[in-house]
Amino acid sequence: MISLLAPLKLAGLTVALFGAAYLGVPAARQPTPSARAAVIGGAPAPPAALSSVAEILNTDGHQVHKCTGTVVSATVILTAGHCAENGSTGAVNKSSGYTVLTGGAGGSTVTPQVSTVFAVIVNEGFHRRTVDDDAALLILSAPVAAPPVRLATGADRRELRPGSTAMIVGLGKTSYAQPRPTVGARWAATVLQAAPWCSRYARPFFAGSEICAVDPRSYRTGACYGDSGGPLLALDTARAELVQIGITSHGYGRCSTRLPSVFTRVDPIASWVEAWIQAYPPRPVPPAPQP
Repeated sequence: MISLLAPLKLAGLTVALFGAAYLGVPAARQPTPSARAAVIGGAPAPPAALSSVAEILNTDGHQVHKCTGTVVSATVILTAGHCAENGSTGAVNKSSGYTVLTGGAGGSTVTPQVSTVFAVIVNEGFHRRTVDDDAALLILSAPVAAPPVRLATGADRRELRPGSTAMIVGLGKTSYAQPRPTVGARWAATVLQAAPWCSRYARPFFAGSEICAVDPRSYRTGACYGDSGGPLLALDTARAELVQIGITSHGYGRCSTRLPSVFTRVDPIASWVEAWIQAYPPRPVPPAPQP
């Protein structure tokens, strides 16, 4: 299993990038899981999918780790748990090391809003060895203008049905051997698979907290290094809007598109996210000084 974390050489620094048919037939051979980053086989993401996407950079000494995330409130970013702690020790990363770009993430023509981080909160259920409950929140030092994404809840079970199409969005690699960081967020279609299939071909798989997906028609799309923490989006046809149903967590092999990508389910943690949103409401903007 890989957690979608990949090293790249950039300006003398080692940059670590974290981060449509139902498949009822066996996958290739049972893979070994590993963490991966950017979207393979995708296309530039449209503004509707980009508006809530965040680019997350964490500086640790001479290394910069890159993840994707989503704006869930003016002061809260949702990402993967393994993007928020040391993979070897489990120590939570220092908030001072983070820089978050929103509103223009992924190389759009809009200048991104640059934010610092006040606090890092890892889901208490996250296990770094099995990578289940892979979720974390970054509390921003000041509000951002980017709109929040709508998170799936227990009422959104229709969007989680096996065979449903969903979209992976991320800022990671477009191939395992890609030597340079991706410029511009990309998205690609994938297909949600049934829990028994995932339990067999995405071990260890936790049906209560994870979704697995693969595109069995073309086997051209999947997550890769740098996509970690990014959203898995579904179309809520009743509301005619995109809803986040998953968080990119991990995959298998060298970003193989013939093997499943695994995502943390959002619906079981939506209330946890909402509790922290309420705990850190946006601070009121001070009035302008009188002339």
